[in-house]
Amino acid sequence: MKKFLIILFCIIFNFTLADRAEAYGVRVQKDYRFTTQQDRNRRIEAYQKYLENTGIFDESHTKYKTDFKEFKKDKNYKANLNHVKHDKALPESGYKVKGNYYQMADKILANYSVTYDNDPYTEYIYDTFGNLYQVVILTGEDYILPHYKAVYSFNGYLQKVRFFAIDGYEYIFLANGDLQGVVVDKKLYNRVGRPVKVWLL
Repeated sequence: MKKFLIILFCIIFNFTLADRAEAYGVRVQKDYRFTTQQDRNRRIEAYQKYLENTGIFDESHTKYKTDFKEFKKDKNYKANLNHVKHDKALPESGYKVKGNYYQMADKILANYSVTYDNDPYTEYIYDTFGNLYQVVILTGEDYILPHYKAVYSFNGYLQKVRFFAIDGYEYIFLANGDLQGVVVDKKLYNRVGRPVKVWLL
């Protein structure tokens, strides 16, 4: 009886997952790299349409430029870098800091991120001199698919959108809505499933 209930639960769970994926025009799929081109196109177009419907590609940069202005310089950048590099204590509470490293060299620091406790959905990314480099805004919840992260320049212009899809992959779209690539196992693949050798997240 117990075995039967477990099997029944698995069947119901799989149907639920499939129905949820169907809501975005795509069923639970094969590996992006090895599926058919028709399937890849269907997924990309479904997620493009989803993002277009949010209006993310049509937003004005003016509001964001104003919002980001007060974060243009990290006043604690030396202490924050010491925290990242040497695990020193942060100078004050109310925020978190993490280091971001180059894809091909994990020990070379590219920049660092600051996230404030009162706004956990916004990540401010600074260069190693404490100058604002990018801002990443999360829409949705990190642990629920789908959700997406909009990446803006320091002066409020949309650069790209990182869409974390129901199929488990990350689809990266440029500011004009074109696909940059799909992240699979920390590598970027283009529209036809071929690896992109050089790319910046």
